[in-house]
Amino acid sequence: MSGEKASWSQVTLAASDDVNNNSPVAVDVVLVSDDAMLARLAELPASKWFAGRGDLLSTFPKSLRYRSWELVPGQRLDVTDDAFAGPRVVAAFVFANYPDPGAHRVRIQKFSGRLVVQLDSNNFSVADTK
Repeated sequence: MSGEKASWSQVTLAASDDVNNNSPVAVDVVLVSDDAMLARLAELPASKWFAGRGDLLSTFPKSLRYRSWELVPGQRLDVTDDAFAGPRVVAAFVFANYPDPGAHRVRIQKFSGRLVVQLDSNNFSVADTK
């Protein structure tokens, strides 16, 4: 199988004090195991991901896996590396369920080191560090 293991030492999810207009926001880290699913998710906005993720997982159980959290304003969550253990992946995405229009999807480019997902009022960013 192609791809590599998701071996982040830690993933930090940090919500600003005014995240999602002062409301909780759902966040998923999605690990993709094949190129066909990669093509599908690369164009999918977060609203459609959150509405259809259960169907996608039941239809394509070997093509993806994900972890979900909901953060409230000002919350910081450190997720350990064992949360992402499993088979090799060809891609990874972060989806954030903001109500505003937009993709609210970021593709993760690096599978090692530390990831920081910064959730702001109506958008988010992902940074990787060593």
